Amino acid sequence: MHIDFAWLSKQLRLDSMSDEDKAVLAEMIEVEFIPENIPIIHQGTSVQDLYLLYSGSVTITQKHGDHAVTLGSREGASTFGEISFFGDEAAIANVIADMPCEVYKISCRHFRQLMREQSDLALKLMAFIVRSMGGIIRSQDSIRGSS
Repeated sequence: MHIDFAWLSKQLRLDSMSDEDKAVLAEMIEVEFIPENIPIIHQGTSVQDLYLLYSGSVTITQKHGDHAVTLGSREGASTFGEISFFGDEAAIANVIADMPCEVYKISCRHFRQLMREQSDLALKLMAFIVRSMGGIIRSQDSIRGSS
């Protein structure tokens, strides 16, 4: 599998991506295919990776005793794992592939390296994460407002 640099450039809102940028990102991003119904993140575990959802969709659930509550779903061009990744805490929910997914995974070590070596790219990635989280918050607010 390969990185779709045109897609990534669009999501990061870059005018263009240099060959150097592509080379750096190719070293830092691991592309993974996740089959349907496979957990990607397990509630209560330490998350050392940040995920960018390239294709497919995931459902986020949280276990409370014997039952699970669906917190939401995400599809294409979104992130997950960011709360644990940046909060240095155990995952607060499970993330399960609803359908086959392709994700771009960035480890903590690689993210720190990106911040040191390509701060402009790291800032663009952070802006993408914030936009993704903002979309989730707006979605949850609209659900709460309509009930």
